[in-house]
Amino acid sequence: MDNEEIWNTILGELEVVLSKANFTTWFKNTSILSNDGKTVVIGVPNSFSHEWLKNKYHNQILTSLKKLVPDLVEIKYKISTSKPPIIEKEREVKVQEIKKEINEIDNSGLNKDYIFENFIVSNSNRLAHATSLAVTKNPGGKKYNPLVIYGGVGLGKTHLMQAIGNELYKKKRNIKIIYAPCELFANEFVDAIQNKKMNVFKKKYRNADLVLIDDIQFLSGKEGTQEEFFHTFNSLHQTNKQIVLTSDCAPQAIPELTNRLSSRFSGGMVTDIKPPDLETRNAILKIKCKQKSLNLNDETISYIAENIYTNIRELEGALNRIATHSELCNEKLTHDNVVKILDGFISTNKTKNLNPNKIFKIISSFFSIRIEDLMGHRRNKELVYPRQLSMYLLRNEMNYSYPQIGKALGGKDHTTIMYGVDKIQKAIQKNHQMQRELSLIKEKLYL
Repeated sequence: MDNEEIWNTILGELEVVLSKANFTTWFKNTSILSNDGKTVVIGVPNSFSHEWLKNKYHNQILTSLKKLVPDLVEIKYKISTSKPPIIEKEREVKVQEIKKEINEIDNSGLNKDYIFENFIVSNSNRLAHATSLAVTKNPGGKKYNPLVIYGGVGLGKTHLMQAIGNELYKKKRNIKIIYAPCELFANEFVDAIQNKKMNVFKKKYRNADLVLIDDIQFLSGKEGTQEEFFHTFNSLHQTNKQIVLTSDCAPQAIPELTNRLSSRFSGGMVTDIKPPDLETRNAILKIKCKQKSLNLNDETISYIAENIYTNIRELEGALNRIATHSELCNEKLTHDNVVKILDGFISTNKTKNLNPNKIFKIISSFFSIRIEDLMGHRRNKELVYPRQLSMYLLRNEMNYSYPQIGKALGGKDHTTIMYGVDKIQKAIQKNHQMQRELSLIKEKLYL
């Protein structure tokens, strides 16, 4: 692999674990400048990226690089202008643009792919989607201003937020829209103070018609930035300008956020997005495959959807991994090959926060039985099937040995466990109802 291929692979891994806002802000226009096998020099476009990669993301970069450069000893970061920065229509309102007059802003912070038409609506996000659409019909209205969308990483918060911007921009071309990750807002604020450009900074944000701030939880603990955001928020709200915020939790749950900000964030519409269900994950994968020109059959798409539960970004990360592997290794994307490609990726996600007690709790709740009965010795029909499913999950999801499973289930003989696991394995090959139940149980296990 050459340096470009190595770095693209690293970026693919980082994109899965970072929020889209952070990934785009800090890793766009980066590259490997040199690599002698022991020292890798990473080129960055500016001093802010230099500091953030060095101080915040160094360990993640090091871990990923060592997989591809086994003898790596040192990583260096160097500001480089060898590649002129590309102005992405994705999200970048660069720090240097503070020097521009506010009327020069061209809404280039928006990713044009984030539109309502390609957002998959399901029960997990229906209210957030409907509210976002309502904002485009009456921006600045009291009912939905501010709009706060919260939820875990990779669930589509940024997509909905920017879809609002793109829809309003389509209706009114001269509208002034600002999209910025909260970290960028904070950095621009500090830079404005240092360079005595506070008037320009204030004019930029307070003269906008629509302000979209991603990951507002990063205001946590930043007293000076919170003070400035409070005044910016008030200025926009009092002039009926629309504010849209995203967060990883509800406003009142953000730690070290002043009460007056928490109160204002909660004063409009607060809605959440939950992880997508199985049908939604299947639909998302099919759309993403089409966008990436990946030809995966239904069996393979179902396999990915059934094994990756938590968020959309991890689904896309899996597809990126498949596409990169196929391109570099020139392999056909058969079902068996895809399973091998995703082996480490899926097993890493599976083992998070999983333990026998959680399995027993989910099973007992799903079948409306007591945990004591599940682990007991009564062989009622309504108990045997859930008990065998528990055995199967301990074996296949946690890789427990048969004696370990027997001990976890109250001291059952390992031959009983072997029989139970084998029976479920054979049954799920033919029984669609059982496949469905198992899929729903797995979803609950990994939420």
